[in-house]
Amino acid sequence: ADMPPHAPLMVACAALGLPANAFTLWLTGWRLRCRGLATFIFSLAASDFLFLANSVLQIWTVAHGQQWPLGTPLCRLHQYLYGLGYYSGLFLLAAISLDRCLLVAAPLWYRCRRPARLPAALCVAAWLAAGGCGVPDAALSRVAEPLPGLVVCHRERGSWEVPMRWLEVAVEGLLPFGVVVACHGTALALARCRRGQIGRPPVRFQRIVAATLSAYVLLNLPFQVTQLLELVVPGVAGHLLYLLGLAFNLSSCLNPCLYLLLG
Repeated sequence: ADMPPHAPLMVACAALGLPANAFTLWLTGWRLRCRGLATFIFSLAASDFLFLANSVLQIWTVAHGQQWPLGTPLCRLHQYLYGLGYYSGLFLLAAISLDRCLLVAAPLWYRCRRPARLPAALCVAAWLAAGGCGVPDAALSRVAEPLPGLVVCHRERGSWEVPMRWLEVAVEGLLPFGVVVACHGTALALARCRRGQIGRPPVRFQRIVAATLSAYVLLNLPFQVTQLLELVVPGVAGHLLYLLGLAFNLSSCLNPCLYLLLG
């Protein structure tokens, strides 16, 4: 089957992003015990690696005309890992934003009395929440044959389609974005008020967080806005959702580059 026009972008993101994220995991893994920032970067790199690794199977199915010869159990595993990689990335960005807000709002507490395992606890909470969010789609996924000879892996939501899409907008769009904006805005406001004072956040930390969150807003927010618009006015922008969703692949590819360039 002929490759669709967007396939080269998916291939490029996987080819560049997988080794870059693997290198980030190797680089930060040994520093987890002594640096809170390394914990967040390690977790986010693991999330991006998982998402891109799962996209390799998606690339394979696209290249073979959406054929899925692996059966329903692996179809459900594929959908679950996709959800785990996708949601964990969003929730980890929210966790990083919360950590940065605490660093700026209470610098002395953060450096002297903050629980040493707080970054790890935030990351674990993000992964657990992502794991829970991935269950519904995995449970509703199955192999089907919409056309003779065409076996596909897809989600069969039925009457749950609209309620679940609204829930997705809230959980993957409004909730992480609200936390990111609130924490980031608070941190920036406090940093300006305390400019020149002792306890200022490290410049390196500021650069990495600002660049990562900016990439999130530029690459992921358009998809969330379009998804909300499609729910409010069906048929207006549905054709754009898949193409805008490719920005998640691009984001997972760019994140390790930001760490290496700014770190």
